[in-house]
Amino acid sequence: MSRLCVITGLTATGKSQLAIDIAKATNAIILSVDSVAVYKELPIASAAPTQSQQDSVLHYGIGIVSIQEGMDVARFQSYALNVIEDAFSQGQNVILVGGSGLYLNAILFDYVFTQTEPIKHDYDQEDNETLYKMMIERDPTLEHSIHPHNRKRLIRALVLMDEIQTTKTQHLQNQTKQLRYPTKIITCDMENRDFHRLLMSQRVDQMIEDGLMKEVMDAYSLVDFSHPAMSAIGVKQWEGVFNQSISLETGIELIKTKTHQFAKRQRTWFKHQLNSEWLFMDDPEKVKQKKEECIQWLNNSQE
Repeated sequence: MSRLCVITGLTATGKSQLAIDIAKATNAIILSVDSVAVYKELPIASAAPTQSQQDSVLHYGIGIVSIQEGMDVARFQSYALNVIEDAFSQGQNVILVGGSGLYLNAILFDYVFTQTEPIKHDYDQEDNETLYKMMIERDPTLEHSIHPHNRKRLIRALVLMDEIQTTKTQHLQNQTKQLRYPTKIITCDMENRDFHRLLMSQRVDQMIEDGLMKEVMDAYSLVDFSHPAMSAIGVKQWEGVFNQSISLETGIELIKTKTHQFAKRQRTWFKHQLNSEWLFMDDPEKVKQKKEECIQWLNNSQE
């Protein structure tokens, strides 16, 4: 039986290339699990694999919808499971790559969603106090778990409840969190935090050089900054630049700061939400060993 290998973890740790190396040696396809990379208009902002990388191994999940169409976790789950089942039916292994936690969990575990069409909502028009009241009216158990001023999480919780047609708490209780497939999960991090910060900053500089500003400006001509995709790090920070409330230099530094903060949140999430094997990507010997382990594990599925 075919198997699933997951290469996830923190941003700017080299997940994409590691996955490609493993895929080439194991008759595997790659499925991107990134809530921003799904959009055709945001390849730079999502740090999607280069065209040459995508040409070297068959990739799915990248640039599959327009930002005007939108994407939600239920629709992505349906898409991803179809890709996996099709690959398995042809005797291929699948490597999941990316750091979008909810999307990843929806694929790996027995999460069930009743909503398959994009959710349309007006939550962006409400103030934080109203959103908070709406949330705890629908799910009182969230009263102390989401801060009244955390607008992004408030809207995310409300949209999720719209998608699943129940409370967030009940939805989580209904999941037995059983893996769907034989799965090996690798979480990538860097032991040297200063080096990782440098890599993240260098990636932002490269994104700027590659044309990030124009990419976001083009996306902004299609949807405004209230669109969920436009809240992504590397995208949202351009709003102040475009309306001239901050300088270009300040906007770029803000992207770097938000990226560093995001990496910290990712580290916490993966430690508490996912049972996996951790890999420090700044240790070449450990990377080589783990790569060989993954290759052997996937190739054994063909025996």
